[in-house]
Amino acid sequence: MTTQTPHTGRPLPAALALGFAGAGATCLLLRELLLAYCGNEAAMGAAMALLPLAIAVGAALPGRLWPDRDPADSLGPALGFLAIILPLSLLLPRLARPGAIVGGATALSPLAVSGAAIGAFVPSGLCLGLVWMLTGTVGCRQEGKNAARLPAALAGAAALGALFVQFVAIPKLTPLNASLDMGLACCVAGILCAAGSPGGRGPETWLSVMALGFVLLLPVSGLLETRLAAWQWQCPVSAVPAVPAAIGTVLGGGARAVATALTYLAVCIAAVAALAGRVTLPGLREDQSRDLAIGMAEAGAFLGLLLAYQGVAGNLFPHLPALAAAWLVGDALALYPSRDIRRGLVPNTPALCGAALGLALLSALLIL
Repeated sequence: MTTQTPHTGRPLPAALALGFAGAGATCLLLRELLLAYCGNEAAMGAAMALLPLAIAVGAALPGRLWPDRDPADSLGPALGFLAIILPLSLLLPRLARPGAIVGGATALSPLAVSGAAIGAFVPSGLCLGLVWMLTGTVGCRQEGKNAARLPAALAGAAALGALFVQFVAIPKLTPLNASLDMGLACCVAGILCAAGSPGGRGPETWLSVMALGFVLLLPVSGLLETRLAAWQWQCPVSAVPAVPAAIGTVLGGGARAVATALTYLAVCIAAVAALAGRVTLPGLREDQSRDLAIGMAEAGAFLGLLLAYQGVAGNLFPHLPALAAAWLVGDALALYPSRDIRRGLVPNTPALCGAALGLALLSALLIL
């Protein structure tokens, strides 16, 4: 009697690709928005609040679009779609550039501010949420140590993605070339996932063709970047940024920025402590209230770290991925070994909404 090996979708390659490409692409997009907003970190933080909201919406798509489809069958194609979205998400914010400058000054129009934020984070966030939910759903089928290591693998790969941007993409590659490299990694992971799914033969074929296309595009990515130079943002980040008049006045740097960030972090910690003491918010259960507060604290603390570094060092742009990598290494250590596989592997909607709220509130302290 022949025993067939069950097809599980191989969530480990998907988690590694999701973390690596998701964190790397986010770091590239944040640097792109710093250029778009003339170095205004508060505006960048407000734009970043769209990312967790888009991830939460994307996480709901599998259940609505394919309620009867095996998630293992959808994982490979979703990674292929993510590979396509990565370079496009770098180009979409540049479409807002023609309407950016108001009256020949250095102030940005509201259309440019919102357009660059939506183009950067909404498509990529939707796709990241989709892949994240599929990876988590398939991963929850695993048993034993392999399942327990998946959340830490996701966070660890995210740290590697940020380090890739810091030490490889910035000194040696163009943003488009780096996004193609990450897209190629998603294609390879998608092939591995499709090979382990019940209906994977078709996705295996076109994902292989897509990977070949990415390889062929890599040598000409520099030429493409040159052709698209007219769409790039030309604001000098090394200079003291002009404040976008349409979105408010930024508080001063130095000790004031550090004090503001630390004050906000203290408020977030107090909120988490209060909610951990069985305080619930209207319309939410106790665990949902706690997840909301934890997401708010973590995202706000991360943005506070960026602002504090800006206040001390004076230039966030060159070292933003390294700061993100350090933060993600801490997440990986906290998640390994994970007692609950769903913690950090399956998107948590209240935590994502709390993250968006934390980013928006801290930015609001520095804007308006």
